[in-house]
Amino acid sequence: MKPTFRNAHLAVDELLGPPADAVTPESPYLGPATVLAVSDGGVDIEVPEGRRTALVAMSQSYAPVVGDTVLAVCRGEEWFAIGLIRGTGTTTFTAPGDVELQAPRGRIEILARDGVCVKSDLVEIVATRLELTARHVIERFHSVTQWITDSLHRRLGRMHTTVEGDCQLRAGRITEIADEDVAIDGRTIHLG
Repeated sequence: MKPTFRNAHLAVDELLGPPADAVTPESPYLGPATVLAVSDGGVDIEVPEGRRTALVAMSQSYAPVVGDTVLAVCRGEEWFAIGLIRGTGTTTFTAPGDVELQAPRGRIEILARDGVCVKSDLVEIVATRLELTARHVIERFHSVTQWITDSLHRRLGRMHTTVEGDCQLRAGRITEIADEDVAIDGRTIHLG
């Protein structure tokens, strides 16, 4: 039995219109979104339309975390996170070969609130003048070798040295001066 229509105008609308069960494309959107969950290559975000799943398409190598605010865009039924507005995740820069930073006419500064960590089998620092300033310094080494061609000057408030094994000091001339007492304590003391 052929379907009948009340009029020709209604028939054209019914034929050209989407089926009753068709998914209506979402309105275009460009704005902030809150990250609710993170998965491989995608994030669940909260936008005015509700909860959506977006593909991460940021130019920088940033890994979003829950609570971040990203810039989301919607085209049709697809959502993308294309930028970062506010985040606390990790940005990773990966290069297949060497990386070189140059500032021929300026300075290079690295600032971090929680610390700076450098890890490598070999770390080299070459400078005409090296200055280190810190409130507290803690050094841990397996062995240390120093070559100083000129002189070593130290100005200390107090000095305490503990050597578990032997301690040897050799010099062309040794001069020790104390404003007060000098104490030498040992089971046997050899002079000369």
